Amino acid sequence: MSLFSELEKTIERGFHRFAERMFGAADSNELLLLHRAILAEVEGKVQIVARGRRVFPFARVVVTLVAAEAERRTILQAAFGERLGADIREAMDGSECELPRGFSLEVRTAEAGLRAFEIAYSVEPVKTEAVAAAAGRVILVKGKTEHPEYTLERARTNIGRMPELTDADHRVVRRNDVVFEEGADEANATVSRKHAHIRLDSGDYRLCDDGSEFGTRVFRDGRSIEVPAGDRRGEKLRPGDEVYLGRACLRFER
Repeated sequence: MSLFSELEKTIERGFHRFAERMFGAADSNELLLLHRAILAEVEGKVQIVARGRRVFPFARVVVTLVAAEAERRTILQAAFGERLGADIREAMDGSECELPRGFSLEVRTAEAGLRAFEIAYSVEPVKTEAVAAAAGRVILVKGKTEHPEYTLERARTNIGRMPELTDADHRVVRRNDVVFEEGADEANATVSRKHAHIRLDSGDYRLCDDGSEFGTRVFRDGRSIEVPAGDRRGEKLRPGDEVYLGRACLRFER
């Protein structure tokens, strides 16, 4: 069974809708096939280690898309430049596959190649000033969690009201890293079970709402910024931002 089999339909539907809206039905179908092939090749690099843990051993991935025409290369860059990395992270996270710290994915284009795309893998993360910067952290302001502060060391930090979420067959489908204990506080009651996540993306931290009931917003410089549910790019966090999850609150620092 494919590692991404339970996620691929959701991921592909999202990519297909995006591509169809941006480039039209004909191009979107071709782009979807390319997207599927790239994810399948990346899947093949996942390793199973002790106790059945899934790990992806490469910290840096460079995907080069090949097209002779400049216009086609522009379309490929626009279609895959930002979404591909997010889709791969989502597939890995949903499949409980661990990514190395500092994981990055870069999309390039080329005029010529042996096939439609090439993928280069490296165990060394890209050495940029942003990636080398100190890890971010969130500090509890309102609500109750197990710890008063959490360091954002993972590629993705899930935030919610339960430690684990399971499906109808009692399989774990999500683990929350920052847990607002259920029933512990009035503010906690406004945090959804899978409320939001913070993603480390090329040295930046981005806050995304995962379809929460009471919403996610950032309070910055005296104004409130709503984080739209399901927006995969999310909101880039800045030091001092107050992150409201319903009525619970965390402060982001770096």
